[in-house]
Amino acid sequence: MKQHKYCAIALLTLCYVPLIVMVRFIIKLVFIFAACGSAIRSVAQSNFYEEVPKVFNGGLILGANFTQVDGDTYYGYHKVGLNTGGVVYIHFNQKFGATLEFIYSQKGSRGEAVTESPSIGTYVAKYFMNLNYVEVPLTFHVMLHDVDFEAGASYARLVKSSEWIQADYPVIIDPVLNSFYTSDLEYIFGISKKIYKKLYGNIRFQYSIISIRANDHIPLDFGYGNNGQWNNLFNFRMMYLF
Repeated sequence: MKQHKYCAIALLTLCYVPLIVMVRFIIKLVFIFAACGSAIRSVAQSNFYEEVPKVFNGGLILGANFTQVDGDTYYGYHKVGLNTGGVVYIHFNQKFGATLEFIYSQKGSRGEAVTESPSIGTYVAKYFMNLNYVEVPLTFHVMLHDVDFEAGASYARLVKSSEWIQADYPVIIDPVLNSFYTSDLEYIFGISKKIYKKLYGNIRFQYSIISIRANDHIPLDFGYGNNGQWNNLFNFRMMYLF
């Protein structure tokens, strides 16, 4: 009986020791996998779930210009044109940045007036000026209370122009004698605000630094003492930044 008892104790001991070792091994594996899982979650959150501030943003712009030309005989932002293109936003830090744009921009002037004429009586005089530019604005930005304030300048190259006048006498527009300068330089002031996720609204005021046409090129009786003519406009735009 004693021999059987000793054999049973020995057998239990042999089984118990590996069991303890196995339990300890399993516990160690649980701790190792828990630690690895925590590390993996931490890396995943830092790489995929926390947005890292970007140094550069590219984007698309679509909007409208409301324009007039100072130095003609009409006033008011009655000419509406397209303002569209692309933008690169450079972030110096969270407060300061700069943008460089490549824009197709339609400017010019519109005018109407009810006039009395000794020859034809009452009629509506009309004036149309269309100026299409490709321009490159460079602006610097300051972020204050989630509003982006900007100031800068824009170089524009005239790609197409047209002018038409309806009066009580024939007005001939000569493409050479009444031509516009091919370059324009404007200063810019504006503000932007995020609307939804990557979509921003932008309002700007632009004004020519140099004249867009000399006095002696303005059609007779359609200039108004400003020593030339000057683009004057507001634009309202939507920007989508990638």
